[in-house]
Amino acid sequence: MHVCLLIPEIVELIFTNIHIYGTDGSLVDFGDRYLQRVARHSLAALSQVCRSFKDIALDALWIKLDNLEPLFACLPRDLWTMTDDRKLLIRRPVTTADWLVFEQYANRVQILGNTDSDLFGGIDAEFVQSMMGFCSQSLLVPNLRTLYCKGYHHGLHLCMRYLLGPNLVYLLFVPPSEGLCSNIMPSALSGLCRHSPQLEVVEFVGIHAMCPRASELALCGLTRLRKVTLSAQSSGDLSWLSRLVGLQELCINFSGILPPLISQFHTSHLNKLVIRSFNLTSSGESVAGWIVPCRQLQLIPVFAESAVAIEHALRKLDKCLLFDVLEHILLDVVFKPVDRIDNAFTLHTFTPLMRFSGLKEVDLSTSCMSLLDDDALGSIVKSWPHLECLQLGNKCFWQLPPKITFRGLVALLSTCPNLRKLGLVFDATKIDSPAAEKLGLGVCNTNITILHVGCSPIGQPLQVAVALSAVLPCLREFSGVQSLLSRDLDQVARVAKWEEVMEHIKHTLIKKQESNGTVTRRE
Repeated sequence: MHVCLLIPEIVELIFTNIHIYGTDGSLVDFGDRYLQRVARHSLAALSQVCRSFKDIALDALWIKLDNLEPLFACLPRDLWTMTDDRKLLIRRPVTTADWLVFEQYANRVQILGNTDSDLFGGIDAEFVQSMMGFCSQSLLVPNLRTLYCKGYHHGLHLCMRYLLGPNLVYLLFVPPSEGLCSNIMPSALSGLCRHSPQLEVVEFVGIHAMCPRASELALCGLTRLRKVTLSAQSSGDLSWLSRLVGLQELCINFSGILPPLISQFHTSHLNKLVIRSFNLTSSGESVAGWIVPCRQLQLIPVFAESAVAIEHALRKLDKCLLFDVLEHILLDVVFKPVDRIDNAFTLHTFTPLMRFSGLKEVDLSTSCMSLLDDDALGSIVKSWPHLECLQLGNKCFWQLPPKITFRGLVALLSTCPNLRKLGLVFDATKIDSPAAEKLGLGVCNTNITILHVGCSPIGQPLQVAVALSAVLPCLREFSGVQSLLSRDLDQVARVAKWEEVMEHIKHTLIKKQESNGTVTRRE
């Protein structure tokens, strides 16, 4: 054996990287179940090579489980049996020797569950309860740090308590379709602050809202809590959120059709706030009593509204969610807005946001910008001199032709020198190379390498390539509308022309590199 493999830290690093996990401990979508099985078989084989490998390989092998079945399947074979429908049933009473076998593997598990399967798998409730009788610390998996709980059999309701340990820092819980929608809730969750005081992230996700009292009992008292995700009835009182004093990130999904109850949620500052709702107007009504300054604000309504309604909703959010600390704002409509002229943004729609000079990122990529012209765009971006990311209407195809031209693009690049990500639908049908080069004289942005053009109309690809290369010399890629289920001939033609623009830019770049290489050799 090589001398380096006698150093435990090196062996641990090698074995740990056989499995690839997120740096924050969250689950990663490996995408290939076969590769996962190969990795687990490799670690199992390594654990049998020698004594110095055994514990390190077993730690890496057992660090993450999709459910508890593998732990129970490691118990002596005469203790359990598997039915034809893959249910694990207990055959005899559990002994201390059985528990010792279970414990040596359970202590190694740090990440348990996923969002696709039952936490207990096919284990019979009686089997689980029999094993719990031997838990010295009242915990099945004592060193658990991350728990994903999508669901479990009703008979295992009380077993949840045996998974909530003192080392838990991340909990994702999908409320069932019954129970948490009413005033009934798992007793284990009501004592989270006692069982798992180190929790930093708690996510209650799913289409079923928890009653406010259930959420309050579960979360209040967690002094280390930094991020919360929950679904709530719009008519519920959320004033208790003010008691989460260390909260940095809040993601809330408002559901229900009843008129919202005015909640007095006040906090000094949030790093990120995400609100999902029926539409932007209902968001404004649900947070009418809030005073929540936040650095990042994401508003995700299901349905779009007219530009006038959006302007009114944004004004309602002023001094509730919109404060001077705002740096990032996103408005992302789930369903594509109807391509109507009254849905298109105007300068007045942007007015409620133009006072926030500290904005660095504005994402309105699902909203129609066809009524904005070059002058309106120039007025808007002058209010945001520190802008780094801007996306306007580039995720959808709009029948209304854009009024913004190459002149507006140049003005934007000139006003916002820190821009590094840009999505903009503009009219590229009338770009004259000499005039465009003169217009862009002195404007050069080297930060942008990808330009998100959506389905911008385009004329002569070569002239467009020359003009864009002058102001965006590091441009390497164009991104169009990705989710066009059915493209008509005009859309297909636009995509083809933008691809041709990219080919011209690449060809010019290659010629420059060859020319530079020739000059260098001569010198």
